[in-house]
Amino acid sequence: MRTKIIYLALFFLFSLNSYGYEKREATIQWSPGDSISKLLIPSKNYEVSKFGHGKYRVDNSEISRGHFNTIYIIFKNNDELEYAPEKEVSLSAFELPGGKYHWRSYEAVIEGRKVFRKEIVLPNMLLREREGSKSNHIWIRMDSFNREFNDILTPVAEQIVLDSLSSKRP
Repeated sequence: MRTKIIYLALFFLFSLNSYGYEKREATIQWSPGDSISKLLIPSKNYEVSKFGHGKYRVDNSEISRGHFNTIYIIFKNNDELEYAPEKEVSLSAFELPGGKYHWRSYEAVIEGRKVFRKEIVLPNMLLREREGSKSNHIWIRMDSFNREFNDILTPVAEQIVLDSLSSKRP
């Protein structure tokens, strides 16, 4: 019971800092083949890094631990899309202009650790330079030590996509 109260308190605290947050332009911006929109993130506790072509990582300085409790945004080509089959998957909706998409949540073992993975694949609807672009889809995933961290990160990931849909770089 005590642990659950602590998680709820953390969830509430991080929710105040993440959802309905003030935004700023990330130091690292999307590559033009991925998007020509601004990459906006919460002004507190978040930073973006790029770890390969079309691969971005959004860390929260208070909860991210290595590869865990962080948001990965990966632009992929059509032929690179593949969901791993899982036995028990729960779905939650994410509505965007043009359709309703579903987050998939399930338990997985990553780097020898039991984690809670939450992921979604979206068509890349962001404005981008299409010549030579292989960024037809956006795969967003989070591997967290508990579901509450995914609940904190999900609205941030969704808002990043929504902001990118509605903004352009100068």
